[in-house]
Parts: sequence; C-alpha cells; structure tokens
Amino acid sequence: MKYKNIKSAIHNFGHSFASYENYVNDDFVIYELRNIHKKGYDISVNWLTRSFEPAQLNSARIDRSIELWADSLEEHLLRQNVELRVIKSLEFKWPAKKGHFIIATDDRGVVHRKEIMHAD
Repeated sequence: MKYKNIKSAIHNFGHSFASYENYVNDDFVIYELRNIHKKGYDISVNWLTRSFEPAQLNSARIDRSIELWADSLEEHLLRQNVELRVIKSLEFKWPAKKGHFIIATDDRGVVHRKEIMHAD
C-alpha cells in the first residue's frame, strides 16, 4: 500500500468516470452530467455510499453508472497499489460554474484532491 499513489489513483478513476469511457444505457453519462451542471446545479457523487446529488435530477443512467464504477473501484485502486480500506471518503465534485475534481480523505486524515481536466 502506497499512500503517495492515492492522488494519482483517484484522479484516474474520476477522469474515467467523467469521460467517454462512461457509456451506459445507449449514451454517454457525461452528456447528462453536463446538462445538470449547465442548469446551475452542484454535482456530487459519493463513491463509498454510491449516492448522487442533486438527488432530484438523478436518473437510471446515472444510478447504473455509479453502480458499475463503484463496483470496480477496489480493483482500480489496487492496480495502483492503493487499498480501498484506507479511503475514508471519496467524492467526485462538480460545483456550479466551476470545474470538476475528485477528493478523498485517507485513514490518516490526509485530504487528497485532484482537478479533472478535459480537452473538450
């Protein structure tokens, strides 16, 4: 287990979630997230509880996507020598009128935050 790998591991996970790799129910999830974001809503995905905010704008596509990505989280982290058991919080955040990022807190209380940049 390498704590120094947490930032890279969560960045890769968050970047993949917010990319064209995330295709569920015949469409890209990022399109739906962008539409919610453009309406001025803050978006948050809690990967440990599998919850989405704003809850009133959740959909079957978003729920299924969160389920699929959360199911692969432990394996994704292990490939980068990070154990899920040390992650005490992990959230994808996309505040209104700002860029998206991913943030985690480990079992030492250290916060790991990484911006997710896209070329589009």
